Amino acid sequence: MKHRLFITLAALITTVTSAAALTETRSIATRPGVTMDFLLMQPEQTGASRDALILFAGGNGAMPFRLTETGVVQGWNFLVRSADEFTRRGLTIVAVSPPSDHASGMNAEFRESQEHADDIASLSAYLERQGFDRIFLVGNSRGTISAASLAARLTNSRLKGVVLTSTLEYDQFMSTIPLNRVRTPVLMVHHREDNCRVSPLPEARKVRENLKSATSVDFVEVDGGAFYARSAPCDNLSAHGFFGIEGKVVQVISDWVSGRKVPDHID
Repeated sequence: MKHRLFITLAALITTVTSAAALTETRSIATRPGVTMDFLLMQPEQTGASRDALILFAGGNGAMPFRLTETGVVQGWNFLVRSADEFTRRGLTIVAVSPPSDHASGMNAEFRESQEHADDIASLSAYLERQGFDRIFLVGNSRGTISAASLAARLTNSRLKGVVLTSTLEYDQFMSTIPLNRVRTPVLMVHHREDNCRVSPLPEARKVRENLKSATSVDFVEVDGGAFYARSAPCDNLSAHGFFGIEGKVVQVISDWVSGRKVPDHID
C-alpha cells in the first residue's frame, strides 16, 4: 500500500541546518590553470566514519549549493538538501561545483570526459590526504552521468562504490558510457512514479542490466512521498527528487555504504 505525505509550505524551505556538522567551502587546483570549488560537511561526533560521499547534482551542475554567512547550506537538489541527513548518520559529504573552465555548467559530453575524471581524481587524492579511507560517488539525475562515467574511468583503490539515484535513460544518455568497465559495487535508487521523460523506471532497469555484466548491483525501488509535487516532473520537488521521502532514501544509501543489506523496495 502506498503511503503519501501532505507537505506543508514550511517543508519547501531548501535550507539544511549545519549546526551538527563542520561546514565550509573549499577550492583545489585540479588541472593546469583550473580550480574546482566544493562544499565539505563533516560530522562533529567522535567516531564518525572516514567515508566521504562525492555528490553530483543534476541539471548542468552549476551553483548546486550556497553557504550563507550564518553557516546554513541552501540548495534544491535532493542530495544537497539532504546533506544534513547524511552527516547525522556519520558520513562526510562533498558536493562539487563545475570546474573553473566550465563555470556556467557541465553538459553530458564534459561529464563523460577525461578532464572531468582528472578533476575528480584530484579531489579524491585531496580527500585521501585529509584521512578519508573510503570514497563513494553519488549522482542524482544528470549527475548519474558523472558518477557512472567516473566509475568507469577512475582506478583509485579507495573508490569503494557508486550510487545512482533517478538514473537517466540508457539509450539517450548512458549507452555511451562503458558500463562494462565499472568494477566497484553499485547501488541504484529509483522512484516508481518518476515521471520525468528522461528517467522512467524501465530505463533505470536497463542500466542495471548493463551494469550487472561487470559488477554487483543493488536496486531499490521507492514508492510514496509527498502527496503533491511542488515542481515539474524533472525538477527537484517531485518523485524525481524523492520529495517527501528523502530521509528514507538517505537511510538506504547510508546503510549500503556501511555494508548493511538494503531492501528491494521502500515506501
